[in-house]
Amino acid sequence: MSQPLSRPAVARVIERIPVLDVGPFLRGAPGARAALAARFAQACDDTGFMVIANHGIDTALTEGAFAAASAFFDLPEPRKQALRVGDLNIGYLPYGAQIVRTSKVNHNTQPNLSESFYIVTDLTPDHPRIAAGDPLYGLNRWPAAMPGFKAATMAYFTAMRPLAHAMVSVIASALDLPPDWFEADFQEPTCTLRLIRYPPQDGAADNQFGFAPHIDTSFLTLLAQSALPGLEVRTREGDWIRPPVIPNSFVLNTGEMLARYSNDRFQPTPHRVINDNGALRHAIPFFHGPGLEAVISPAPTCVSAANPARYPPLLYADHRRRLNLTNFDHRKTTGA
Repeated sequence: MSQPLSRPAVARVIERIPVLDVGPFLRGAPGARAALAARFAQACDDTGFMVIANHGIDTALTEGAFAAASAFFDLPEPRKQALRVGDLNIGYLPYGAQIVRTSKVNHNTQPNLSESFYIVTDLTPDHPRIAAGDPLYGLNRWPAAMPGFKAATMAYFTAMRPLAHAMVSVIASALDLPPDWFEADFQEPTCTLRLIRYPPQDGAADNQFGFAPHIDTSFLTLLAQSALPGLEVRTREGDWIRPPVIPNSFVLNTGEMLARYSNDRFQPTPHRVINDNGALRHAIPFFHGPGLEAVISPAPTCVSAANPARYPPLLYADHRRRLNLTNFDHRKTTGA
């Protein structure tokens, strides 16, 4: 079970997971991009986790998304099961229905102690990709008789997209690339808002977690600070630490696709969730990745004769298909 941190330990955590003020950059202040990119790179050279403050997202939107998540998970089980995910991760994933088999940091054998609801870019039935029956695109599944749920979650989703996109341009600068270097691959970004509820648990016995140790598989993740702690980050020394709690801030961490683009310069950091608070905990991570048609290869500034490319080109759609077929028990698994 995680223990409370002493004051010196809290100070060390802030050193390892720094707080970055993104306000000057978002306002276009002279020199702010370069300064933020340098601090971002420093954080990535250590844990790959940071807290961003002064991001411009209205707290009412974040609170509305948390409230919507709580209201949905409080529904009777049959109403939630009616929206159960199918071939795509859209809709409700019941408690215990995911084992993170693709984790590169832990041999996960137990299902996550959590339930989820996935929301993606909200398309209409006449959207060309939907009308054509593209198997990697689908319609959101909204609960009936809860009109405020869609309004609250989509308001939050819509606000998070430009913030994530702005941070993508900072990452380009951190890699000594032009700010718009990722634009082509992110014209139709793959965005997912995942609402999660964790029941209380007593530590992490028997390889059991609220969310098992893993690295995120997209490009970057933005996580609003929850009312209760639970997220834990593994340092390069193998210690598990919790990000500092800063009101109205987001925890930002890098994902597997950024590692491929950066030729492992910015490696994703293992993290997990243990809800040892004795109460229900909610989380609303926002995942931001390239478009499904993007072909991901190491960036030119990350490759040299002394450091050749470590990854072959990867179609992001292929990556997503593999994840869908491996981590979810209602689909055929590969045994990985």
